[in-house]
Amino acid sequence: MRQKLESLLLGEGADLFGTADVSACVPERFSATPYAVTIGVRLLSAVVSEIRHGPTKLYFAHYRAVNAFLDMCALKCALFLQRNGCRAVAIPASQTTNAQGIAADFPHKTAANLAGLGFIGKSGLFVSKDYGPRIRLVTVLTDCPLPSGRMMEPLCGDCRACVAACPCGAITGRTWTADASREEIVDAALCSRHMKDKYGMIGRGSVCGICAAVCPVGADKA
Repeated sequence: MRQKLESLLLGEGADLFGTADVSACVPERFSATPYAVTIGVRLLSAVVSEIRHGPTKLYFAHYRAVNAFLDMCALKCALFLQRNGCRAVAIPASQTTNAQGIAADFPHKTAANLAGLGFIGKSGLFVSKDYGPRIRLVTVLTDCPLPSGRMMEPLCGDCRACVAACPCGAITGRTWTADASREEIVDAALCSRHMKDKYGMIGRGSVCGICAAVCPVGADKA
């Protein structure tokens, strides 16, 4: 099944594919679907390169288009699984569901990390070993038994490019560890407030991207 899914999704245009057992961290409401399929699409380098000092309307349009494409890939994946007798739930590529508007039903980067596709950087973003953080993700949860990859150790080292570039100081600079809370890595609430305050004219302040643009990992693929 993993090979069939990989062939399907890469054929649809995905750049990244992986699977993982997420039973140890999936919310109770999704306990019947303890395996995850990660689908990733690389952002256009020419667009990302323009946001080293702040988001652009072009970036926002690209961000939305990639998210919509990922949601369609996730739907096709979930329908394929269902047609093969499996339960499947597609978690939207970009949807916050908690009261503060800073968390989703399930974090895509957790599934991607457990799939061995990259690591969690000091920015709190998932960093692909091939494309750095210049990638968007979506997740499909399923009850189809799928293998996990091997989690990568963070490769940030002494680099503090994202810490120095963050315009609101939301990134603490701590290296991610499996037992670290998100708050220890990045102040997501502060980040969200800053985007709304400073970039409200671009997608009502829903994007920034500076930390992704300045990350040196995968920059040679730009």
